Amino acid sequence: MEQLGEEVKRLETKVAEDKPKVLFAESVSAAKTSILIGELAKLLKQNGVDMGQTRLFKWMRNNGFLMKNGASTNLPTQRSMDMGLFEIKETTINNPDGSVRLTRTPKVTGKGQVYFVNKFLRKEA
Repeated sequence: MEQLGEEVKRLETKVAEDKPKVLFAESVSAAKTSILIGELAKLLKQNGVDMGQTRLFKWMRNNGFLMKNGASTNLPTQRSMDMGLFEIKETTINNPDGSVRLTRTPKVTGKGQVYFVNKFLRKEA
């Protein structure tokens, strides 16, 4: 019975310690703003994962989160879109010659930020 009481106290302390992290994770995943993959690389770096933007893009392509080739290179795969990890920002650019160009940029959602940070931190441990 005494062991059970000690375990409960230990778990209560752990919950209190983790509360700021949980609050941060919940606020990020609920956020309406999404970030660029390069910004995610910086976020990972702050959490001790040694990976820059270029290596993160390569890792995401090799692990099926981004498409590898063709006109859709570096755009999210259907699976990662279904998971809610990415969104695509479309921008129209008016060229000086009068033509219009459409660019598509993958952005990591709040849910994706929490997903990738947790994925890399578990991998590092």
